[in-house]
Amino acid sequence: MRKSTFNDVPVWLSIATLALIWALRDVVTLIAYAVLLAYALLPAVQVLQRVRLSPQKAVSRKFAAAAIMLVLALGVLCGAAVAIPRLVADAARFASAAPGATANILQTLRTEALARGFGVDSMFDSLGSHADEWLQRIAGALSQLLGKMFGGAARMLTFALVPLLAFYLLADGAAIETSALRFIPHGPRSTFARLRGAVDRALRSYVRGQGIVCLVMGSAVGIGLAVIRHPAALFLGVLVGAAEIIPYVGFAIAAIAIVLAGWTASPLQALWGLGLYIAINWIVGTFVTPRVMGRYLEMHPFLVTVSVLAGSQLMGPAGALLALPVAATFQAVIAELAPTSATVTPSK
Repeated sequence: MRKSTFNDVPVWLSIATLALIWALRDVVTLIAYAVLLAYALLPAVQVLQRVRLSPQKAVSRKFAAAAIMLVLALGVLCGAAVAIPRLVADAARFASAAPGATANILQTLRTEALARGFGVDSMFDSLGSHADEWLQRIAGALSQLLGKMFGGAARMLTFALVPLLAFYLLADGAAIETSALRFIPHGPRSTFARLRGAVDRALRSYVRGQGIVCLVMGSAVGIGLAVIRHPAALFLGVLVGAAEIIPYVGFAIAAIAIVLAGWTASPLQALWGLGLYIAINWIVGTFVTPRVMGRYLEMHPFLVTVSVLAGSQLMGPAGALLALPVAATFQAVIAELAPTSATVTPSK
């Protein structure tokens, strides 16, 4: 059978598709989240489908998808019921203790500096007079960050559609594909159908690689926090692993949670926990993430890093999250459409 090439896809159709995607990028982003969630849950659905209700009857795909989504929803709700009240209480405790703890830290540093003959009275006076102002600015910045993430009923309702769309993809993926192909002209329809296999392999590889990175990051931080006896080390390890899915924003959320939990013990404990998290995040982000994602996506670590930076520049946190799966998809599509005789020889 002849391999599909770029000539099978009209130029006008490619340009129109890209223009439509950019015009509807918010909707496309929502669909992309649902696709990634569906791919992440697909192995669990396939395992449940192997369960036999009787020698002649197995679990249907729709039932398996509904059961997995129900378990996920219950897990998220239970986690939120446990985590949110604790984080709110820790935040309140942090807000009440922060001014006094900051003053104690500055006084300790002043005493140590004077004991060693450093004339820094004016500097510490300035730091002390501006401490409350800095704390208020930090609190305001955190409030703005949380407001951008969770503010507005419309935004929350929009994100609530993600699991619903993921359920449709898991339960009726074949029917959705058949229906979607009817919007494509007959000429290039066979080409788009052939691309599905390449895109499927790319997204499976991304989900597998991202899962490994989340597991490594969450385990390393959880163990590290337990070693230094940081409060709620297990919970924070799970939070860090989940937050790793969202570049930059996930780091901020995890860092805030670690500081809040550590501050309930002492300001020094909060600093130790934050420093440990920053160190582990740098190590994993520098040496593990590019290599793991590059291996599963068959992309060089340099291109992995550039893809994340480009996605973040274009669409912020959403672009950073979707950069690698989008890059993997484009790579798979181009490899499938490129002529088989075309080869690239790297320069020496």
